[in-house]
This record gives sequence, structure tokens and C-alpha cells, in this order.
Amino acid sequence: MLVDVIVFDGFDEGDALGPLEVFHSATMFGADLHARLVTRTSQPEVRGAFGLRVIPDAVYEPGAADVVVVPGGGWNTHADPGAWGEYQRGDWLPLLAAAADTARIVAGVCTGTMLLAHAGVVGTRPAATHRVAWDDLTATGAQLVKDRVVDDGNLVTSGAVTCGLDLAMWIVERELSAEIAEKIAVRMEHVPSRPATSS
Repeated sequence: MLVDVIVFDGFDEGDALGPLEVFHSATMFGADLHARLVTRTSQPEVRGAFGLRVIPDAVYEPGAADVVVVPGGGWNTHADPGAWGEYQRGDWLPLLAAAADTARIVAGVCTGTMLLAHAGVVGTRPAATHRVAWDDLTATGAQLVKDRVVDDGNLVTSGAVTCGLDLAMWIVERELSAEIAEKIAVRMEHVPSRPATSS
């Protein structure tokens, strides 16, 4: 299973790197999973919202990934760089819309859900996001769910930053192995929240 974690300048580090650690842990525990950080265009490094510089693994290839994870960052302050700036430019939006047709799961962490909503992926479906964007998400027509993780089949979304751990552990449990997800939770000393209901 190939997991692409999208990164862009101004991404929230916890939104992307928390899930990335979960996915890499799954590989360590024997899951057939490869997770990587991807950018829209080639760039030598990406700077997060809090200044962390990361070297991306690859440029995003439409249709390649089984799971596409979209982080947030800077939505509340309308920051550019950040998820707000990416929404305003719109370059990621058609790629995310297309990913919903090819990936097994498109996942939004925190205000990454807002990028998915504006790409037309969420529509009127149930979804979660950071509390600062609840009104914004509702305004797109989505069914706001104030929960840590929301599973609507090929769309999985989560609340703020640390909820990305729950989202990633849920994807590992649902798609690969409950046993491996439990081992990850023990290793990370994290008690994961599962969706109240799932499709």
C-alpha cells in the first residue's frame, strides 16, 4: 500500500509528520506499506508552519497512491504559505479531486479537510476539521462532525493536529491489521480514538 502525505510550504508539521510516523511504524511492524512525503512540484525542501525544514521524498504522481493524506496549517490566520494559500492558488484542488477517483482513501487532517472540501471531495458528506474551521466547513455544504476521526468510506477526516495520529492508526487498523495498529499505539504510548461509526 502506497501512502502519499502531501506537504507544501506552511503545512502544519504535526498534521503530516504524526501520521507519517504511524505509517512508518506500521512498516516496521511488518505491514506492506510505503509512506512518503510528496510535493506538487519539485522542490529541494519544504518549510513547515513552525519553521521545520523537510526534504520531500518525491513529486506527487496522480493515480499512484492508495492513500492520500492532506495536512492543514495556517487556515485560521489566512496564512500564505499554508493551507489557506494553497486553497487560494487552487493548484492542488484538481489533483485532490482526481485523487478521490483513484485512491482507496483520501484523508484530511485538521484543516487539510478544508482543501478537500474546496476540491469538491467532501460535498455533503460527514467530515471533521479543526474547530477554528467548523463554520467554514459547514459553509461548503459538508455535514460537520465534531469528532477526532470520521470515516465515510473512501473519505477519512480528523480534527486538529494530534487527531492525525488517530486517523493514521485507524487507516492502518481498517486497511491492514488491527494487531499492527495496536502495536503502534503501544510503541507511541497513545490511546487511539476510533470513529464513532464507519462506512
